Amino acid sequence: MKFTANYIDAYSNSITANVMFADPETDPDAPSVLSFSRPIEPGFEDSNYYFEINDQSYGSYMGLESVKLSRSSIQVKVEPRVVEKFGKAGFAEVSVQFEVDEEKYQAVLETMRRIFKGYGSIYQEL
Repeated sequence: MKFTANYIDAYSNSITANVMFADPETDPDAPSVLSFSRPIEPGFEDSNYYFEINDQSYGSYMGLESVKLSRSSIQVKVEPRVVEKFGKAGFAEVSVQFEVDEEKYQAVLETMRRIFKGYGSIYQEL
C-alpha cells in the first residue's frame, strides 16, 4: 500500500502517544491511514505499541517487522502472520510520502521515539 499523506498529526501527553499519517482527500469515504499509538502513563512503561492501517479492522498490538522514518517518508513492513490475519496482501508493506515543516517533523520524530521506545530492532530513523 502506498499513499501521500496530506494530514499528519503527532500527539503526546502524560497518558498516550499517537501519530497519524492520512490522506482524507483522495477518497473521503475510505481514506488511507497509517497510525501508531502507545500508552505511556506511569505503570504502563512495558506496554506494547499499537498500529492501524486504514481502520481498527486492520489494527494490531505489535506485529511489525520494521518501521523506517525519514524526513519525507515512512516505510513499514508488517509481519506475515499479521498480514494473513488482516487478509490483505497489500498491507505487507506500507509506504507513505509526506511533506511537513521542521516543527511538525520534530513532533512526529519525538512522538515516534516515545511509541517505539525499547523497540530499536524494529524502529529506525533514516
